Amino acid sequence: MIASTPNQIVDESLGCKKCSASRCYMCKNFLIESNTFSSCHTEQTFRHKQLLTCSTENVIYKIDCIIHNLSYIGYTTTSIKTRFSNNKSHLKTKNASCEIVKHLIELGHDIDFSSTRSYDESLSRCIKVTLIEKVDLDSASTTAEKEAKCETREGYWQTQLKTLHAG
Repeated sequence: MIASTPNQIVDESLGCKKCSASRCYMCKNFLIESNTFSSCHTEQTFRHKQLLTCSTENVIYKIDCIIHNLSYIGYTTTSIKTRFSNNKSHLKTKNASCEIVKHLIELGHDIDFSSTRSYDESLSRCIKVTLIEKVDLDSASTTAEKEAKCETREGYWQTQLKTLHAG
């Protein structure tokens, strides 16, 4: 991925795209569909070089807190849908398992836990998710090797976007 330039041609098939499932909570409420992503801290914009969806595994992702204009970078070796479901569960039980959940708990975001729908709707007014990159991994990689490579790419994007760690 490279920083965008004004005359660069954009391949519209690449980027962070919503899946075709009509009932996908991730795509409906949280995923930002775009061919580019940027840092709220530096305003630098980057173009996607891959097609990424909520079911893509081994991804680097960015979670933006809309209320505080902060971004968190994280990775998952599963899909973002699975990872985010875990984050939601931790938030509901007030288990500060990662920086974004800790942020949401400590700063008292107005989140309604009364029903799944209310929870998703209220949380979606606080945060949005953008997939940044699918990490290229050898299919024979061990779990430790996958995590090490993902952590390296996570660190790269934390530096590029001047963000906080999502955990």
